[in-house]
Amino acid sequence: MAVLSKSVYVLAVIEALITAFIALISFSLIAPTPARLFVTAFIFIVCVTTALVLKGFYNIHQYKIKDIYKLFEGIFIAVFAATALSVPILGGFAYGLALYDIGLIFASILFVRVVFLLYKKFFKPVKNILIVGAGQDGKLIAEEIQSRPELGMKVVGFLDDNMNNIEEEDSSIPILGLTYDSEAVIKDNKVDTVIIAVKSRMDSNILTDLAKGIPLGVKVWRMPTFYAHITKKLFTNKMAVNWLFYDYVRPKYIIYSRVKQVLDIISAIAILVLTLPLSIIAMIGIKLSDFGPVFFTQTRIGKFGRPFKMIKFRTMYQDKVDEGFDDDLEEIENDDKRIMPFCKLIRKFHIDEIPQMLNILRGDMSLIGPRPVREEVYEENRENIPFWECRNWVRPGWTGWQQINDIDCIPEERLGYDLYYVKHRTLLWEIAIFMQYLAKVISGRL
Repeated sequence: MAVLSKSVYVLAVIEALITAFIALISFSLIAPTPARLFVTAFIFIVCVTTALVLKGFYNIHQYKIKDIYKLFEGIFIAVFAATALSVPILGGFAYGLALYDIGLIFASILFVRVVFLLYKKFFKPVKNILIVGAGQDGKLIAEEIQSRPELGMKVVGFLDDNMNNIEEEDSSIPILGLTYDSEAVIKDNKVDTVIIAVKSRMDSNILTDLAKGIPLGVKVWRMPTFYAHITKKLFTNKMAVNWLFYDYVRPKYIIYSRVKQVLDIISAIAILVLTLPLSIIAMIGIKLSDFGPVFFTQTRIGKFGRPFKMIKFRTMYQDKVDEGFDDDLEEIENDDKRIMPFCKLIRKFHIDEIPQMLNILRGDMSLIGPRPVREEVYEENRENIPFWECRNWVRPGWTGWQQINDIDCIPEERLGYDLYYVKHRTLLWEIAIFMQYLAKVISGRL
């Protein structure tokens, strides 16, 4: 698969080497053998790299001041986890070096990150992008690129053979010529990447012009593929959904589905057992708050449009709960008068959603998937948003790709995230989604 920036992989390797070097130096005096020392270094690499991946530090994004704290938080957790795993190898003395390792690894990686940002800002060349097709799709991808300066890309212009697009040009980005002119345009503008954003199938003449005009070494992307790379959402058009169908029915997903169902059951039982003390406290607190029912059930839409009763801990006063209320779609402020005071923390840390493990055990839901919506919302969106029902090709999830990326997005964007998940779902990726969800819940950022 093509990548947007190889420098991210270089960064990951450098930070892994730094982590290994610090672990080798700090534990060299207490490691019984060189073999155990190298095993310890490997454990540290895995834990620190995993933490940085889950925190999103290897995604291309715009850095903010709060990322310094997120970096420290990730390294703090990773080093303590790695130290705990290393104790059977090195003995209890490993804990004495944990704080030293946290400080040194954090300072070293922070320094590398600052150097990396300075390199990107002042030394890394901007990639020039040429878009073939100045229609709606071409302008959409141009806007997405312009809204993400962290990509280090500049749209130099369009190529288009459609006279209507040329005559109606209203974009700040110019149309530089026809596809026939591609060779000269690419050379004159030092184009690094070409994005094909033509809705209809291109005829052989246009394809020949592009084949002659695009030099070897210039990267070529289909617009939907590039859109998915930078937004982590599927570009929902007829062609993309057709290919999504063929991906969906591939034989490999038979084994995937069976294994996932088993893992869902195991995970649901484990979560119910581990969170039992929290659930008991929640049930007692809810009952004492207004002496109403502990649970709140609501009809949601499941796989292939089948309705089911989703279970949650009730967090609102009994006389203020509306059956049409959907807190997966509505943003609720913490000071909402409908929420019982005891339940504010329950909502903040998503403890109210633990009973959905029963839905998973009944087969209504999965641990990871698109969040289920009410029947009215499903019907309304199916009527107004093309391909909405495609998100229900899989079982709805306790959490999902959209929740960890943009919890307050509009339905069209929500569909893009959900279909991206349907297309790319794998067990390892779902484990990563689950870990990111837990990290956000525990830190109160979701």
